[in-house]
Amino acid sequence: MRRVAGIPDSVKMRFSGHSNESAGEIVSNYDSGAPGEADNLDFCRIYRESSEVMPSVQVEFSLVQEVEKREEGTIGKDYRMGVLARASAKLGVLYFECSSTRFKSGAGATVLLRGESRSNDDVSESEKVAPEDNLRIIYESSRAFSGLLECKSNAGLPADFKMPPEL
Repeated sequence: MRRVAGIPDSVKMRFSGHSNESAGEIVSNYDSGAPGEADNLDFCRIYRESSEVMPSVQVEFSLVQEVEKREEGTIGKDYRMGVLARASAKLGVLYFECSSTRFKSGAGATVLLRGESRSNDDVSESEKVAPEDNLRIIYESSRAFSGLLECKSNAGLPADFKMPPEL
């Protein structure tokens, strides 16, 4: 996260987030039939210790009905991870399916989730390295989130991060 946000080791970072609450809200909104209300739930935010306003990196999750199509000429690339991964110098996105008995009041359901990692600071990394770091951030966050949701087989995400092939 330091590399993506351009935060040197000498600068302290502060973390905030509501990972357990986000997971519970995703389940509650899905079960109530209002999945659209679960848009962009905070998973975690990383701030430079001196900054109170804008996080350097933020990770959010939402329920979605389908994978958003990539527009021609859009910055970034698509990768084979989960249902689909997308990354650029400032953004990492991972779509994955979660099958869990936490949904539909314990009866079980499979839902499509969208995780997003976004850097709000200027990126000092190269265009080649930053997308991999963004994918790693959203992969690690998605693995943790799938654990909170008790997704079967870790939502199909591999046990360890390995840069996925480009589509």
